[in-house]
Amino acid sequence: MKSAQEIREDFLQFFREREHKIVPSGPVFPQDDPTLLFTNAGMNQFKDVFLGTGTRDYSRAADTQKCIRVSGKHNDLEEVGVDTYHHTFFEMLGNWSFGDYFKKEAIGWAWELLTDVWGLPKERLWVTVFGGDDADGLPADDEAAALWASETDIDPGHILRFGKKDNFWEMGNTGPCGPCTEIHIDRGDESCDPADGADPEIGVNASNERFIELWNNVFIQFNRQEGGSLDELPAKHVDTGMGFERVVSVLQGKSSNYDTDVFAPIFAKLAEITGRQYGGAMSEGDIAFRVVADHVRAVTSGFADGALPSNEGRGYVLRRLIRRAARYGRQALDMKEPFLHRLVPTVAEVLGAAFPEMRQRAQHVAHVLESEEKAFAVTLDRGLMLFEDLARKMLSEGMQTIPGDAAFDLYATYGFPRDLVELMARERTMSVDGQGWDRAEEAHKIASRGERKGWLVDPSELEGVGGTATLCYEGTDAAATPVKLIAGTSLILDGSPFYAESGGQIGDTGWVVADGFRFRVDDTQKVGDTIVHIGELEQGDAGALPSEVAARVDGERRLRIMANHTATHLLHWALKEVLGDHATQQGSFVAPDRLRFDVTHPKGITAEEIERMEAMVNEKIVCATPLQTSVENLDEAKARGVTALFGEKYADDVRVVDIGGYSTELCGGTHCANTGQIGAFAITVETAVQAGVRRLEAVTRDVAVERMQLQRRAIREAATALKTPESELVERVLMLQKQLRELKKGSAKQSRSDVDALAKSLLDGGERIDGGTLVASSVDVGAKEVQLLCDALKNGSTPACGVLGAASEGKAILAVFATKDLAGSCVHAGKVVQQIAGIVSGGGGGRPDFAQAGGKDPSKLAEAIAAGKELLAGALNG
Repeated sequence: MKSAQEIREDFLQFFREREHKIVPSGPVFPQDDPTLLFTNAGMNQFKDVFLGTGTRDYSRAADTQKCIRVSGKHNDLEEVGVDTYHHTFFEMLGNWSFGDYFKKEAIGWAWELLTDVWGLPKERLWVTVFGGDDADGLPADDEAAALWASETDIDPGHILRFGKKDNFWEMGNTGPCGPCTEIHIDRGDESCDPADGADPEIGVNASNERFIELWNNVFIQFNRQEGGSLDELPAKHVDTGMGFERVVSVLQGKSSNYDTDVFAPIFAKLAEITGRQYGGAMSEGDIAFRVVADHVRAVTSGFADGALPSNEGRGYVLRRLIRRAARYGRQALDMKEPFLHRLVPTVAEVLGAAFPEMRQRAQHVAHVLESEEKAFAVTLDRGLMLFEDLARKMLSEGMQTIPGDAAFDLYATYGFPRDLVELMARERTMSVDGQGWDRAEEAHKIASRGERKGWLVDPSELEGVGGTATLCYEGTDAAATPVKLIAGTSLILDGSPFYAESGGQIGDTGWVVADGFRFRVDDTQKVGDTIVHIGELEQGDAGALPSEVAARVDGERRLRIMANHTATHLLHWALKEVLGDHATQQGSFVAPDRLRFDVTHPKGITAEEIERMEAMVNEKIVCATPLQTSVENLDEAKARGVTALFGEKYADDVRVVDIGGYSTELCGGTHCANTGQIGAFAITVETAVQAGVRRLEAVTRDVAVERMQLQRRAIREAATALKTPESELVERVLMLQKQLRELKKGSAKQSRSDVDALAKSLLDGGERIDGGTLVASSVDVGAKEVQLLCDALKNGSTPACGVLGAASEGKAILAVFATKDLAGSCVHAGKVVQQIAGIVSGGGGGRPDFAQAGGKDPSKLAEAIAAGKELLAGALNG
């Protein structure tokens, strides 16, 4: 029986022998497609080729692509663990042809690999082809059907025709599309042929576990126009995808994807951690095993590629997976302590051969995951406190309903279930705004689907435009020919000195000019191979572009950006020198006025470490070391130790930026000629971005000098104000802080003494009734002091109860208390408050020993106090 690794290598070697370029998997989240949160198919990294906005230096490719399907149209989340073949994370084996081979080769090779190389029984394989769609004007794919009959020895009765829903692929409402042919395998024993009396509903494309799709071959041969018509593409493409986990289960003779060696090591580790065994059944425990294993694979892949947990977008989706897996662990596997992070090394070992970044970042992934688990473990306690604060605030404002968005935030941020929020509200005679919750939840779902973003320029606008020659490394001015102006705001040139935003560096600004023509460039972006200049046509005719223009980048702004970008490379070097090799770049942002650098590190970076790094960077600046740039083969550059960033997708030939031999990185940004042009460097901020990730912000050139001068001015003014030499300023501030603490301590003691004195006065003036002392009074204090008064009164040795009222900031405050020997037995403070709160146009509630209410009408306080006194007196006398 072949192992999963051998099966993966069989696929790649098969297509390597057929002159395919074996390309690495793209990141699990696409960085150049704003319409997708996660990579959900192998073709995502080639989307620009199919759209006609990008090219490759090869026409045949194959790979195994990391994919996540958990939100939006392709959402398998609810099926994961419940059935045996759905996953949120999976691998997609694929081969592609970009205007090279077409249906004949794709069909023949697919059959050869499945039956000759892997030896799948031919009688169990079924294929589907497109049967046409008259309503849409789509002809049947008779060509594919004929090729299956002529190029393979499949049973002709196993060639089935299906409609548009199953066998026609479209990228969107417009754009490349075409018929597809799918290969299915029958894993059952009895006949499925209708001629033999079998029920066709159990057959191909019937959504069952007996007939499963193995491989889909898409033939991209049409271009859908705006009006819906189809045009033949001049260059036809092949896009195939085969689910790796599924084909492994078939080749290993397993009925479930989860019974293969893809999951077995993870289950073994999970069994070791939990003390439970996986039985492969549909029990609660076995479902939990499958969910946990699947979700840990997904989050390991996401975190290894640079994603982080958050409350929106892909970070929210990954956080949701973590909490979902943790819940299954708690409920079904009795795991009360964090445990998911302990599975990361095993996941990295299983997938590391195909995706080495998982092994390289396993420690970082485990740290982030453990932090998320620990945070979730305390959500109940934290959520309870937050709810108490929220309920008290609403009651103090005379409101009985908790806003839906605030209530939903307890769920979205802390994983607090809706039914528990509603239960606690009912206990306080409050309710939750259900419609508000639904609206907030829908808004959050939209955020998690990534629907807020779209293409900068509709790719259909760029069809036939071709790529833009990159001239940004040659200077800031260049002659160019305008190719297209879109909506007066997006200008395409045949060549451009403008740097398009990429790798954290912001896009260039400037102008494109000619006689009678002026286009202001406010930003520069890239779509595929095309550089898009975003701005406004200030002069000229959009319908009659000049034959030649002068493209002029804002040179001063570019110099500032280059200084900040080169400084990020020096900072990255210094971080590794000071913190260690684990300190790797997690993200960056390079603008004209500042730079930001995120780095993996398990704890805060100390002031001493920051000072060391500042000194090291400034020392390199003084050296004015020249920068060397070169274009090298990607594999060769990595082999000699050039730093590549996790989650980045690189071409075969890459640009290397070398600073003095001590800093070598793959980088396509613009840089200083030498380090001296940075001028000066200062770190301004150090904060936490996420568990295991720290953020540094810094400035260079004159901004760094201005910062130094501002700090010096602040020190001088502070020393003058405190009448002390600058050298003794810190000592003077520490002394003043000590004196302030002593004053506050004395004030707190006096405040407590005042409350105790007032409480004694109220008790002394209270009415003696057989059951105890009754206090009913208005007090001239704030809301906090009212609660302190009640605490002092109810914690005393004398049986007592009472109602206090106060007016504060235009609102009424009512509080009822009872000592422990009266609370619950004859007096219930919460019930009394509920009955009198309406008098001041408010509401409230609470416990038997203490309750509080807020109201909008302080003029009725005396009436409310009198009513409360009457109720309490009746309770004591009863």
